Amino acid sequence: MTTGRYLHIYCDESRQTADRYMVIGGLIVSREHEVRVQQAIHSYRIDNQMYAELKWTKVSDQKLTEYQRLVDLFFSLSSIMYFKAIVVDTSEIDHNRYNKNNPELGFYKLMYQFLLHSFGQELQPGDRCTVHLDQRTTKHYKLSTLCAILNNGLRKKYHLEGRPIRNVQAVDSKGNDLIQIADVLMGAIGYEMNGAHTRTNAKRAKVHLAEHIAQSVGIINLQQPTPRRQRHFSVWHFHFRNTRG
Repeated sequence: MTTGRYLHIYCDESRQTADRYMVIGGLIVSREHEVRVQQAIHSYRIDNQMYAELKWTKVSDQKLTEYQRLVDLFFSLSSIMYFKAIVVDTSEIDHNRYNKNNPELGFYKLMYQFLLHSFGQELQPGDRCTVHLDQRTTKHYKLSTLCAILNNGLRKKYHLEGRPIRNVQAVDSKGNDLIQIADVLMGAIGYEMNGAHTRTNAKRAKVHLAEHIAQSVGIINLQQPTPRRQRHFSVWHFHFRNTRG
């Protein structure tokens, strides 16, 4: 039997209801590298006196330099920690037709698609994985059900045997550094996708941080999907089949 890696995936969503474009994103890192990542984040917090929760909504002129350093830290670790995101045009979503008129069911279907396609391709035979999702208020859907459906999808699409996803569990983002980093990166994508950077009241710090991320990736802006071959920072623009002619 092949002995694989043990991987952790940390996911969250940004701009789920307020804007046209929703972003779901997350980070994947192997357990053997996670200690190094956590130590690097701990040092960053001390060096920059950034002890509070890291969030896109907290990016300000006073903290721009500190958030740019956080982005630089992520990219310095991009050989062992990958960021994936999916951009969804919410105007394409027909909850009545596909989700029993239930937006929460629609969200979990999108999370399934995101995990299957964006992170599934990173799994190898023998790998085991735990998915950590930011806590949500709903109690209608069991994460164990998402886990089972996801394993079925991974077996069919990638021919992975057994149960590569061992658990899907909810965590509090306030105490999880990796979900917080994902929040900042997702927030920047959502900011540009929804055109907030072009508004007259656009916050200078957020405009500059989004530009800093795009430059670090090597793309013109965060409104474009990244090349399929790109692994360390990938953005996929998801479209529903019935809306594409």
